[in-house]
Amino acid sequence: MKTRTLRLPDDLAEAVRDVGTAERIEESTAMRKLLRMGYELFLSEQYRAGRVSLRSAARRMGTSMSEAMDVFRRLGISGNVSASDTLQSMQTLQPVDRKT
Repeated sequence: MKTRTLRLPDDLAEAVRDVGTAERIEESTAMRKLLRMGYELFLSEQYRAGRVSLRSAARRMGTSMSEAMDVFRRLGISGNVSASDTLQSMQTLQPVDRKT
């Protein structure tokens, strides 16, 4: 883990204190929690806009794809894959009829 120095405006410092108090955790832990939540929100918006794939977002979050989808669902984001994309993917998975 790396150590960083960060200057926070008073309102953000108060937000960190609020989270620490509410969660009964140290301010440094609260700050890490808020940063993680912000990064997940950022990646969720990137996913919604189609700028990152589910696989990429999950990798960057350090989670499985199903866990990333759970994060997206909690934020009200459904998959960015259309029904036609899904059908096309399923067609590529059809077994090839080989005559031997």
